[in-house]
Amino acid sequence: MSYRGLLLMDLLFTGSAAQPARLVLQSGLNVLYGASNTGKSFTVKTIDFMLGSSKPLPEIDERKNFERAWLSATLPLSGDVTFMRALAGGSLEVHDGQVDLASERKSTGRHLSARHDHASDENVSQFLLNELGFGSKFVAVDANGKKRSLSFRDLAKFCIVDETAIQSENSPAESGQYPTVTSERSVFKLLTTGLDDSAIVPVMDRKSFKTSTNAKLEVVDEMITAITEELAADYPNPEELSAQNSRIEEVWSAAQERVQAAQTSIRSQLARKRDVGIAILRLQERRAEIALNINRFEQLAEVYRSDIERLEAIEEAGFLLTLSGKTDCPLCGASPDAQKHVHGLIDIERAADAAKIEIAKIDSQGVDLGETLENLRREGAQSEAELSNLDRLLRAVEAELNQLAPAADTAKQRVDDILLVRDQVRRGLSLLEQRRTLQVRRHELASLKPAAKSERPKLGVTSTVAHDFAQTVSKVLEEWQFPGRRHVSFDETTYDLRIDGKLRRDNGKGVRAITHAAFKVALLLYCRERDLPHPGFLVLDTPLLTYRDPLRSDAGPLSADEQALKNTSLKDFFFHHLASIGNAGQFLIVENVDLPASVAGLAHVETFTGDVKSGRAGLFA
Repeated sequence: MSYRGLLLMDLLFTGSAAQPARLVLQSGLNVLYGASNTGKSFTVKTIDFMLGSSKPLPEIDERKNFERAWLSATLPLSGDVTFMRALAGGSLEVHDGQVDLASERKSTGRHLSARHDHASDENVSQFLLNELGFGSKFVAVDANGKKRSLSFRDLAKFCIVDETAIQSENSPAESGQYPTVTSERSVFKLLTTGLDDSAIVPVMDRKSFKTSTNAKLEVVDEMITAITEELAADYPNPEELSAQNSRIEEVWSAAQERVQAAQTSIRSQLARKRDVGIAILRLQERRAEIALNINRFEQLAEVYRSDIERLEAIEEAGFLLTLSGKTDCPLCGASPDAQKHVHGLIDIERAADAAKIEIAKIDSQGVDLGETLENLRREGAQSEAELSNLDRLLRAVEAELNQLAPAADTAKQRVDDILLVRDQVRRGLSLLEQRRTLQVRRHELASLKPAAKSERPKLGVTSTVAHDFAQTVSKVLEEWQFPGRRHVSFDETTYDLRIDGKLRRDNGKGVRAITHAAFKVALLLYCRERDLPHPGFLVLDTPLLTYRDPLRSDAGPLSADEQALKNTSLKDFFFHHLASIGNAGQFLIVENVDLPASVAGLAHVETFTGDVKSGRAGLFA
């Protein structure tokens, strides 16, 4: 029994116009004893309230000067904490440590919503579930396996039992509300096995199945009607669509081939046009280059002629000078003896010879230049002829393109027209296929049947678990010296105990109360013995109702079975047993019947006398 649960420590009420009111709790057995209307039941409701209950606290006069409640506790993971909540309700705060200075605390604690949300840790329910080892569990809420997340409110019913619930005819595992029966039994299974219902795959109930199926059939029928109307409007003979589609496919393929042939021819002619254009451009560039070279070479030929004329003049002058050297000067008539020459005749002859040589060289170069010019003029003429041919070829290609383009456009338009018809036919075929599919779906829906009871998930505890739990209850009743043979079995129909062959609910209020208490105590022990999670505490309001004063109690006179129980010493054994198992959990017993004298040595006892002159009058006194 290594697992520990939640340990309640102190309950404190504070208000700006009142002195704090404290109720001290300890581990093991606690007893809150006293007269009626002193705050005992209010204490039980406040503990539940501080652990996230949404039920508002009773508007008793004694609480009017108090604003907040503080509950200190020890948790398995967080250790000592203190919960604070306004008595008016709302969210909670959780502070580290105990409540000793709670009246001086400022609101700086961690806020926890009172609303359960398994996807967040910022609510008191999931906070406590995580602390107690329940994590994110799921429980079934109906016989078909529909699920929801476990809340601490589900567990609170098994550890906080008020005066009304403890004497109820309902099973101690149930609240008596029909909508919650399945979830409450699922929580009982979780406590006794450690297994939740998260693995269950829900099935649809008959009513939901019928509603869902009818809705689906209605939608399918509407879709079939819409398709049928569209077919009637656009396709007078829908049965011919398949044959039409085959013919159109053949026509479309032929038209597509013509388009591709035309496009191939056009691409070929465009390639030829591009090649001719490139050739023309190159020839035009060469023609311009030839013209430029001819012009330059003609200028060079002119230079050659000028140079030759100049050299010939030099040669002639030299020749004349050599001839006139022994005659009178033709200009002044001077005699050869009177003439004075700067250069000798030999130099003049040399100059004349050099001029001859240079003239010969230029003549040779002129011959080469003439040949080059002739070649250029011939190439130029050839280029002109080629350009003329290419121009004629270009015009022919363009003429061919002009003839191909309309044919290609016509072929493409033909393909587009065929595509429109083909798409229309295919649309009709698609509608026919959709209608056929919907008709098949409708037939399938109409043929569906709701899940049989045998297909529903098996919920609740197994017979083995129920038997073992019943034996634990039997041991508790034996410890309490409950009268009879104390043979206990678990009735799986009512989810209640059958003691010595008699259903628990068929007894009087007092017997129902003590056996309800035995159920809850046995559940805590059962979990401890198997190391299963349990909140770890138990609050029982008036489990010893049998020992009431029949004249003063609101519960009325005792029944025969209650009187038989009252004649036993069960009350003494009850407290002795709870005190002996204090290491298994914490117990708070709220009672207004006289306590055995031995209780003072067994438990921490708080007494509300109801008299301000004698001890503590009540919770807020």
